[in-house]
Amino acid sequence: MKIECCNVSYRYDVPGAGWALSDVDFSLDQGEKVAVIGPAGSGKTTLIQLIDALILPVQGDIRYDGQSVLSLSKAGRLSSIRRRIGVLFQFPEHQFFHETAYDELTFTLRNFFDLDEGEIERRAREVVGRFQLDVDVLRQISPFYLSSGEKRKLALASALLSSPEVLILDEPTAGMDASGRRELIRLIAGLKDVTIILVTHNLEDFLDIVDRCIILSEARLAADIRKDHLIRSLDVFQSAGIVPPLVLRVQDWLAKEGVNLPRTVFDMDQLIGLLMHSR
Repeated sequence: MKIECCNVSYRYDVPGAGWALSDVDFSLDQGEKVAVIGPAGSGKTTLIQLIDALILPVQGDIRYDGQSVLSLSKAGRLSSIRRRIGVLFQFPEHQFFHETAYDELTFTLRNFFDLDEGEIERRAREVVGRFQLDVDVLRQISPFYLSSGEKRKLALASALLSSPEVLILDEPTAGMDASGRRELIRLIAGLKDVTIILVTHNLEDFLDIVDRCIILSEARLAADIRKDHLIRSLDVFQSAGIVPPLVLRVQDWLAKEGVNLPRTVFDMDQLIGLLMHSR
């Protein structure tokens, strides 16, 4: 699904409220992995709510494969878009409420799709296999007894169960230890043909797997940068009030000191290996 944000603006219906998002314009092609970054209050949460059609633009429009969200809303067809988009909000495990992990996993399929139990189980077994989870165990255990990493895996598996074309992840690694973060990033990196929108304050975690960075600042689109151009755009980060990723800052410093690396890398372990190899 191609998503086009066409000069989108949004203001919350609160007396005296300014623009939460103003004149934002960009498009996403199917299968892209995009990081959305910006300081607190820059409009990140508003943007993902707009893309998921939870709220509608006050000005401008959003198009899904050419279909206007405003027209879809008037026709009462927003559910046709929401079913194609999966969302994993920050700390999704805090929103668990079912008695078993399996019921938590399959809630969306059971309540929003016309599927029999056999098909629901088939899909569940197919998806959780990627996450090293066992359906039979999930049937017997409360989601609250899972480890923090397993809870996050369960929430991500639940979002994937409906085979979304677009997956929105809001701070997916927040509160996780280093091992859990690496495992979750590996799983996200392995998702093919799904558009991934990552809202994060920890760009360093995802820099190696994204294609682009959309930078928001003061409710506006400050920049839309392809990954290969990030090393030349550190001033854009700073202008938007964001500290650039350390791996990029180190390479920028090395270049200024006359150390010419054969390529830009986006992971600190890769950079260390490159430096050791070039000694």
